[in-house]
Amino acid sequence: MIPIPIGTDRPRRQFPWMNALLITANVVIYLGSHQTSGGLAPGWEKFMLYPLHPQLQQFITYQFLHASLAHIGFNMLFLYVFGNNLNEKLGHAGYLVFYLTGGILAGCGQVLTSNVPTLGASGSISAVTGMFFILLPRTHVRMLIWFIVYVDVWEIPSMYFILFKVGQDIVEPLLGGSNVAHAAHLSGTATGFVLGLLLLLTGLVQRDQYDLLAMINRWRRRREYESIVAGGYNPFGAGGRVLGGTNAPAKPEDPRVGALRAEIETLLQGHELGKAVAKYLELRNIDPYQVLPMQGQLDVANQLMSDGQYVEAAGAYEDFLRVHGSSPQAEQVTLVLGIIYAKYWENRPRALELLKTAAEKMHDAGLRQLAQDELKCLEAEAGGR
Repeated sequence: MIPIPIGTDRPRRQFPWMNALLITANVVIYLGSHQTSGGLAPGWEKFMLYPLHPQLQQFITYQFLHASLAHIGFNMLFLYVFGNNLNEKLGHAGYLVFYLTGGILAGCGQVLTSNVPTLGASGSISAVTGMFFILLPRTHVRMLIWFIVYVDVWEIPSMYFILFKVGQDIVEPLLGGSNVAHAAHLSGTATGFVLGLLLLLTGLVQRDQYDLLAMINRWRRRREYESIVAGGYNPFGAGGRVLGGTNAPAKPEDPRVGALRAEIETLLQGHELGKAVAKYLELRNIDPYQVLPMQGQLDVANQLMSDGQYVEAAGAYEDFLRVHGSSPQAEQVTLVLGIIYAKYWENRPRALELLKTAAEKMHDAGLRQLAQDELKCLEAEAGGR
């Protein structure tokens, strides 16, 4: 079986000019540096990176040389698959600086661990995949699967594919007999990891719900929410019913509850949604059965969704449907909640239930079509497992 990456499922909003320019430069230099009989033309070998006697310019020039057609072919394919989305994320100048820096540091790793002359863009491309893992881990890679007469296209999460490649670069040198610059690959990947995390932590790249730190935060919040559910709260129930099927025992109201509800109402009226959400979460920590008036509950849930706090948003939307399920907004809440469970929490049974309801009962034609499309995607994913 031969898996070949051919693209990603992340839509492009602008053309990746810098990545296209890098691919073009590599191809042009390959054509100019090779003899028709194969191998580098005389004079070009001085641009390779020589670990025993490295020259500064070689840390740049080695990145644009390739040993064979297969070498440049696979490198440029990987650069096309992973570089396009990263080019858009970093911008043209930022992407170029990162690409060359990744190649330089990959070359440093090779110089420190090998005495074999090195050429190729794979160190730079490993840096690209390393940063891709940090900034876009939820993006899926389309793989062309080829086995004798069987040909198909599969999609797998990019983070699994990249981790597999890292494992391959660790294991293959231990087995021996490889002429691949694994040290450059690992150094490049580590460079992408570290620089990607620095960009996220310093805010130099725009954060979104798809980056690695957001995934870790969602996992942490999911664990917190699951601990609340394990304590007896049922977000899918009605009337404050616990998971065991019995009603929650009546408790005297905490004096903080009334004060917090009043404060939340004041903040909502003043359009201070961020502060209102913080107070709402504080209220829920005191009493997880508290539900705000209809518009307030909806505003808080929408803000949690906008902030990427999907576990808390799901709980707030569930409470909205439980208490305000007959309101006109319930249809849209059903759709949004189904999408949360499908894409961000992976609660497929509940997602299917909500999306089916939305697809059948949604009055707005555009939203009904959206529900039907999301439902088809979810059912197709379930069928492919």
